[in-house]
Amino acid sequence: MILDIGIFARYLIKRTLLTSMLVLTVFVLLDSIFLLIAEIEDISMEYNFRAILSYVFGVIPHRALIYLEGSCLLGLLISLSISKEEGNIEVLRSAGFSPIKISTISSLGAILLITLFIIGDEYYFKRFAMESEIHKNQITSVFDSKDQSNSNWIEDNGVFLKYYLKSDNNLYDVSVIKVLNNEVIFSAMADEASIVEDSIILGEPYKIKNFKENIDVSKKIFFNFPKNLQLTSANISNITLREQLSYIKDLSSNLKTQKERSFKSELERNAYKIMLLPLSAIAIMLLAGSLIFSSLRDSTIGARIIIGVILSFIYSVLQDLTLSIFITYSLNIFLAAVLPIILILLVSFFFYRKI
Repeated sequence: MILDIGIFARYLIKRTLLTSMLVLTVFVLLDSIFLLIAEIEDISMEYNFRAILSYVFGVIPHRALIYLEGSCLLGLLISLSISKEEGNIEVLRSAGFSPIKISTISSLGAILLITLFIIGDEYYFKRFAMESEIHKNQITSVFDSKDQSNSNWIEDNGVFLKYYLKSDNNLYDVSVIKVLNNEVIFSAMADEASIVEDSIILGEPYKIKNFKENIDVSKKIFFNFPKNLQLTSANISNITLREQLSYIKDLSSNLKTQKERSFKSELERNAYKIMLLPLSAIAIMLLAGSLIFSSLRDSTIGARIIIGVILSFIYSVLQDLTLSIFITYSLNIFLAAVLPIILILLVSFFFYRKI
């Protein structure tokens, strides 16, 4: 009998995993179609259909993270509902498995998918997405138009730096101007430059023009690049979790302005949501899983799914609201990320006790 229970448990885990993957695939395909249609509007001789497909395939794995939690929730609900109709749930319950244990076992398949996706996103998907963004910008009008709206100007001790694109610690299409006592000391230009500690190192080939004969300028220019701008993208979610935690650590020891404090809070919000995603997912899956065993057991699969999605939406709103309130009042962001999970788990345990 123990062997049979093990078989049923593996069956539930496998079914949830495969169902979640199927739902995620549907969401990703739909998102790919919409993204492809949006990108076709910018098609040109340089940015042709092949380049568009390359861009879409590059960014879609990272974008899939948005649909991961919802896909796993739907996968669990569909899996448990089908298992209940097949009679497998009753077999497990008659063998002494409690409803919460059945839901937890079934959730393991979805948690495995989430964990693998987070690891893949951390080491591969984000990098692929940024490389695709850079390649797209390089073959479109970013570098050719020289439109002022596309450029970024920052200043440090009289050194003015302009760049059009940033990836990790690399800057593209760089211009540097050094001003002292309202006089231009030198100017420099390069297609690429690297941020190394407190300096900007121009890449080959570069051009430097001195306006003072007694000033010697090399390709290494002292420039303290602001921490709140040292991002792979303006979107914080595009940098790795390791980078986010590193920025949080650096900013925690050197908070000077309200802008830096707000930036640190946004980093913490995103980092903690990613770190706690498996716990967040299992909490909402346990709550939705209780629908299978509650008074809704005679309802259709569609009704259970709709109610589960509504509960997931309410949880998402609650989580974002809690984080926003804690950020507004400068409270602990980690606590704000954990509180909704604890609340949902308590509600879930209450529902299971009434079954």
